[in-house]
Amino acid sequence: NVNKNHEVVVSALAKLNNPNVHYAIAGLGDKKEYLEQLATKLGIKNQFHLLGYRTDAFSLYKTADVFVFPSFREGLSVSLMEAMASGMPIVCTKIRGNVDLVEEGKGGQLFMPRDVDTLCSHLKVLVDDEKVRQKYGAYNRVAVEKFGIKNVLEKMKEIYAIVC
Repeated sequence: NVNKNHEVVVSALAKLNNPNVHYAIAGLGDKKEYLEQLATKLGIKNQFHLLGYRTDAFSLYKTADVFVFPSFREGLSVSLMEAMASGMPIVCTKIRGNVDLVEEGKGGQLFMPRDVDTLCSHLKVLVDDEKVRQKYGAYNRVAVEKFGIKNVLEKMKEIYAIVC
């Protein structure tokens, strides 16, 4: 949908001009035809993949090199936390929720939702430098643990102990 802002990634992919870089989207939505037409218009139709509804997110994370999350608005995103737990480097928008999860320069890079140039620049670094991808991924595996069920339950117990 509009909120997911996939067109910024399609535009950055075209600007990156690297036929070895692909963008895959899992899920269903009303922007399918629009995004397909945009990818065709920008000459990256073969690098753009709409995967449809999927139940195997973790296998998708394992096949990807970078998790790009371009939304205009999110809460505390489960898919972003899953990608982090899978050890993925992140490139995401600098919005509420994302900034609570991704530490810039340690677990990934942030960009403003309409900033194609900065997104392209961040992608180029991660495409070109495997060591940076590995460093960010390793950091994310550890950083996301504070949002794990064990820690969340402990925090909830503390909150209820104060209230009751």
